[in-house]
Amino acid sequence: MPEQQQITLESVKNYIKELTPKKDLLYIIQPCSVGDFFYTGGLSLAVQKRKNKRATVLIVKDRMKNLGVTYKNFEDIVYIPNDTMNIVMQYFYVSGDYEGDNYIYGHFHKPTQGGNFIWDETLHLIDRYKKDVFKIPMDTPYAKPVVPKISNENIAELHEKYIIDKNRTIIITPYTHSTKQLDMRFWMFLSMVLMEKNYIVYTNVDGISEQAVPGTAPITTNMRELYYIADKVNCFIGGRVGIFDFLAMTDARTFTINTFPDWLWDVSELYPHFNNHSFFNAIDYVQPATNYFKEKDVSAQIKLSHSHIKNEDIVYSYEEIFNKVLNGVININ
Repeated sequence: MPEQQQITLESVKNYIKELTPKKDLLYIIQPCSVGDFFYTGGLSLAVQKRKNKRATVLIVKDRMKNLGVTYKNFEDIVYIPNDTMNIVMQYFYVSGDYEGDNYIYGHFHKPTQGGNFIWDETLHLIDRYKKDVFKIPMDTPYAKPVVPKISNENIAELHEKYIIDKNRTIIITPYTHSTKQLDMRFWMFLSMVLMEKNYIVYTNVDGISEQAVPGTAPITTNMRELYYIADKVNCFIGGRVGIFDFLAMTDARTFTINTFPDWLWDVSELYPHFNNHSFFNAIDYVQPATNYFKEKDVSAQIKLSHSHIKNEDIVYSYEEIFNKVLNGVININ
């Protein structure tokens, strides 16, 4: 990629040509997160067939290097620097040149004059990918990734490093990047209570900048190791992050805390057979109304409903989230 002061639409267009040299391959440029990696991979074979290509090359950010998984129709996965990918993403938004003979931009489009994503709001996220990103049939099957087995030595290392107990081990994932994180004090209190009840609590961390919730131990795995661990621990609890898209392809048990009313990427909606229970945090959503009533010295109880969300899964306070998650964990034993 040329130096930043030399960047033009033409220079980025030429860079994309360099990234996508082979005419018999489909290059999918996926600029976003772990979850988007799986949505793209899971639908890529249908896109490849639509474009009449021999195989697929996925182009993603450097931060995806340690995932350790692929798909049967992938010939390669190419990693480019995060800053470069951001420039490429802006090129597509400005130029509107989202698809060529042997490439396709693997995320949602925006109007060239700027604005929100162009998508069908009646559909959940994977179906929006089918319709609005890849233009493939709505009944396209969603393929699972290829996850190579880890070695016996790797398994022994995991068991030496972590306590992997089907009844007692719980892994929490408090760090989210696409949605607002819950207050860290919530995770501290939940972990403390779980440990008082004789559970072993680990915090999933990236091994770089994230820290374990105080009182818990850190756990860092690649996807292959996570695949092995998934059904050998009690459960996973976390904010809505891409790791849950991967766990949905395992026999794991999970609890996810979404931001109300963001049902479109709820893992129970995307993967209805997955052993997951979703809760929807409406604390911030109702806060303006709560403050208004408080200013007026009015006592009011706010209750929300949504066509894609069960009323009992909408929560209005940290105490309520805590109680529902804790009861869910205890009741699965």
